[in-house]
Amino acid sequence: MMSLLSAACGERSEAEPRAAVITRAAAADGAAAQVRRAYLGRDYWACARDGAALRLVHPDSAPLQAWTILCVARSGVDAVPLAEAMLAERPGDPWALFARAGALVDHPGRGAEEAAPAARVALAAMPDHPDAVWLLGRALVVHAPRDEAAAFFAERPQPAPADLVALELAFAAQQPEATESRVSELAARVRAADPGNVDAEFMTATWQLQNSRASEAEASLRRALELSPHSPALHSKLWQAIRLSPVREAADRRAAIDADVALLLRHRGDAPAALQAAAYVYTDMAPETYQELTAELLARFPDSAEADWARYGQILALDEARYGREGRVDPAADAEELRLLDAFLARRVIVTRLLADVTRMRYGLLSQAEGVSSEQQLAALQAWARHDRINVHGQADAVARFSARTDHDAEAEAIARLILEHGEARLAEQRRIDPSEVDAGSMLTPLYAALATTLQAQGRDGEAREVLGRGRAHRYKAPEFLVQLAAVAEADGNIDEAEQWLVEGLSRWGGEAVCGEALRQLYRRQHGSERGYAEHRARLEVEHVERRRAALLAKSAVAEPQALRPFVLAKVGGGERDSASLRGKLGIINFWSRNCGPCVREMPALQQLADALAGSPDVVVTTVNADDDPAGLAEWMTGRELRLEVLLGARYFNDLGYRGVPQTLFVAPDGRVLFAHEGAPARLVEEFGWYVEATRERAAREAGASLHAAG
Repeated sequence: MMSLLSAACGERSEAEPRAAVITRAAAADGAAAQVRRAYLGRDYWACARDGAALRLVHPDSAPLQAWTILCVARSGVDAVPLAEAMLAERPGDPWALFARAGALVDHPGRGAEEAAPAARVALAAMPDHPDAVWLLGRALVVHAPRDEAAAFFAERPQPAPADLVALELAFAAQQPEATESRVSELAARVRAADPGNVDAEFMTATWQLQNSRASEAEASLRRALELSPHSPALHSKLWQAIRLSPVREAADRRAAIDADVALLLRHRGDAPAALQAAAYVYTDMAPETYQELTAELLARFPDSAEADWARYGQILALDEARYGREGRVDPAADAEELRLLDAFLARRVIVTRLLADVTRMRYGLLSQAEGVSSEQQLAALQAWARHDRINVHGQADAVARFSARTDHDAEAEAIARLILEHGEARLAEQRRIDPSEVDAGSMLTPLYAALATTLQAQGRDGEAREVLGRGRAHRYKAPEFLVQLAAVAEADGNIDEAEQWLVEGLSRWGGEAVCGEALRQLYRRQHGSERGYAEHRARLEVEHVERRRAALLAKSAVAEPQALRPFVLAKVGGGERDSASLRGKLGIINFWSRNCGPCVREMPALQQLADALAGSPDVVVTTVNADDDPAGLAEWMTGRELRLEVLLGARYFNDLGYRGVPQTLFVAPDGRVLFAHEGAPARLVEEFGWYVEATRERAAREAGASLHAAG
């Protein structure tokens, strides 16, 4: 009997009436539409399950097969092999090309480079098909630069299909500069075109949560659940909104979450995604419940993507406990974590993105454990470098240390070159997405340093010098790299240059220990003792400080100072701060987050600066916390003996459009921002003191110029 696909295209046998062929084709189309709708309703596990069952009834339906593959991809499984198998069965079939592009969009390793080109191929094979246009849009939203994605939507003819407008809403709602009016306008257009579209409510809720409007987000999500009542993704987002609700009491939040978890599990208890979501919400709220649900997930669905995440969570818990031991060695705990890591790698891993972290943690354990051979460490380091293309700086440090303490220098060089290759690929991707944000030096210089270390260990100093020269061209200068540059300069007889590299490193994080000791040893080699070293170093530092001050102020000065955006923000501990209170004073405003390591690292120094300026009535030091969830912030500050003023300003920070923290603004008495410092300086009190002096000087100079012009 001929295939149903041929029948749907108009061919039929004499034995099968035309009406029957049409009926079966319509049923296949209905099945594909059902799976597609579940996908767009964010019920990915169900649409993957239902799609597989419906394919038994309609095995020749290419749209059904394609949308099922997209469901599998969104459920956390690598669906590229399924798509490529479909393409092998149906060479050149537009829906097979569509399936491959859709699977690539959600592939963690290949998506960035391959998804958009594959989606363009699919669109060329099915020109102007709404699904193909939508898929290209999704590939651009997920992987392309913002400008390219925005241009895609701007070029679409109007009125656009509801699903495409919903995709534009998803894109817009997640931009830092997104306004309520823009989100509301897009959501209204989606509802008008398709009242049953889930993302009209879900993406509105996403924006509301990002802007600290949890109660509104809860209402939006309950409307979304009326449209797709059993989606674990929607329920999980609802629980987040309930937990952040400013109007619910703790007991009420817990009761509401318990009731909704029970509802989800009653209808989706056979879905590992539902068990995973339910377990996650109880992680810190009810640890015993979390353990019970995780155990059930592992017992019932051991070979699922969700089980991979559950095992990974168990490993993370042990790993976090290990770091919490404050340097105390616990061989039994380390052995248990290593056992879990080995067991994880021994299984068929479905969520392959987890291999990066798992191999990293495993190498960390083996590199510190006693009785582990260098061959075992080498194999673990090779696995980490192979699976993790992101944490290249950690790998660079590891390979340099490994090369220094073992005889596997050639193997270490091969790993260092692989790491450099990954770093260059990541840099190219960042440049493609947003060229303005790319710092090639901070990305590549540590990798050059690691490669040079492996070359120096093999006596290949000329090659090491050439590699270091490539890193030297960049402005990024880590202390360890500066020590390597100094060593090269010393070998060439350029002692003054070597000293300048080392003095430059003294002001960087960790520089005193690394570059300070190297500078001392260089002096000893030149003079035979340390007599006169203190005076020599002080002279070098005085010369360097003035150069550093001038460079820092030039880099951070705002070219065209604008007035600080007004705010009225609540204070941790009660009360509020109005930006108007800064008028007539010099304001120092530090934006930070508890999830930002450099922010936390600089807080004691920021407190020291605030204490030093406490006697200056013309200076106000304040901080703005940018965390979405400020719960427990007062206790966090107290536990670290920090007395800094903290304002709650996640939404305000997003509205300013800054991309990262820490960010510190220096505001003149007239309200204009004169300097903006990015990052956490190693010598914060000294450098921020320069900004205070420069702000006073610049404000006085400009005030004097204004008076002179008026006279």
